[in-house]
Formats: sequence, structure tokens, C-alpha cells
Amino acid sequence: MKVLLLGVTGNVGSRMLPALLAHKHQVVGYVRTPAKISPEARSKMDSIVVGSASDSAAIKAAILSHNCDAVVNAAGLAAMTGWTSQGEFPAIFAAVVQAALEAGRERGGAPIRCWLMSGFGAMDSPKKPYLLIDYLPLFPIHKQNYQLIKNQPADTLAWSLFCANAMSPKHDKPRFPPSADTSASNLVAKADSPPAWVGKYRTVPLIGNYLNVLAQAQSYAAVLDNCTDFMAADLEKGLESEWIGKRVAVKEKSKVH
Repeated sequence: MKVLLLGVTGNVGSRMLPALLAHKHQVVGYVRTPAKISPEARSKMDSIVVGSASDSAAIKAAILSHNCDAVVNAAGLAAMTGWTSQGEFPAIFAAVVQAALEAGRERGGAPIRCWLMSGFGAMDSPKKPYLLIDYLPLFPIHKQNYQLIKNQPADTLAWSLFCANAMSPKHDKPRFPPSADTSASNLVAKADSPPAWVGKYRTVPLIGNYLNVLAQAQSYAAVLDNCTDFMAADLEKGLESEWIGKRVAVKEKSKVH
């Protein structure tokens, strides 16, 4: 599969590149500042497109001109609270969604496959219809982004949201190929609600649901390289992926009790 990767010089994108290559994908890097790309990373990519990650028309042109089947957006950083500037992240998310939709329509045939970075708070809480973010109000933009994309049908945009809590890289620098001890097999995954969630504290009057979320959220921190391998491996399934149209959360198997 040919993949347009946004944010290839960032923390997530720089680990996504070796993961995609390890799963035999061709990668087109989309960056604002190509000088930040390491010589090793540059040599591994099929091609490089220079542009703004908030420029929907430029992203669409990159998808079409390079005949990309998929897009992975690792560009931008979400603000922790709603009291501070949200920066470019909402505009980047919206631009990628619009570009992929328009490129799919213009090209005809199969929709574009997309993995988009989101946050743990966008997952369903045990008490419907609330999201985890309603109990733990951090990184509020992820709720807005989910609202933007959730009604897009799979035949127009084959999207998935990777709803991570915290992700820490295994090594200081990306490795080509990734180290053998990083793999999606180290994770358990679930769509729309967190995997291996337990119901402790839920019976506490009034604040039980808050305590439940606060007590468990940190156990969903994961190794970044395992997460990028998960998405890269899933792209091999193309439009047969079980995660299309889903929010996906993961947990390290070592933390499942």
C-alpha cells in the first residue's frame, strides 16, 4: 500500500515511518520543513512532498499525484486544556479529513484508508452516552474531532481514530528496521471502549464513575513503537480492516490483569 505520512519528523511520525516500511508499505512523506528529515529517513521514503498540514488542497493533491491508497496523520499536537490555544491541531485534522474525502471522490473507486491520531478521552465511558473526556476533561479537541468525523460513512472515507493515552518511544531515535521487541502483538486492542476495563469504584455514590476513570487511565500508557506497528500492520488489511469507522484504544498486555 502507498501511504501519505504527515508529521514524519515528529515523535509519532518518525516511528511510524520504520513501522510502515517494515510492513512493506511505500511511504510518501508530507512535511513543512524537509531539512528536519534525517538522511536515513529521507533515503527510505518513496518521495517527499513539502506543504502545510493544514492545507487541504495541497494534501489532496499529494494523495492524487502520488496515487496514495492511505493517509496516516501524525502531524500536530493537541492542547491539554480548553483554556489554552488549540494551535493548528484542529485545522490539521479537518484538513486531512477533507482532503481524503475529496481525493476519494475525485479518484473514484475505493475510499482512502485513514489512520488519524486522537486521544484516550474520545473513547466511550462505561456510562453511556458519556465519553471518558466527560470525566477527565483533558485534551478536549479530541471530542470535537470525533464529532467531525464520526458520521462519515465507510464508503466515502475508511477512517480509524487511534485513541492513545500516553505513548513513550522505546528508544531515543527511530530504528530501521524497528527493534524486534516492539510489535502490535504486545498490545490488546478494542474498538470504541477501552480494552480490559474494570468496574472498580463504580458503586461509590456520586463520584464512582470519576474515580473509576481516574484510577485506570494511566494504565493505558503504551510503548509508541508497539502502537505504530499496530497501525502499520492494520494497513496491510486495506479495506478489510475491522477497525474502519472505529475509535481504537490499546493496552500493553503486560498491564492486563
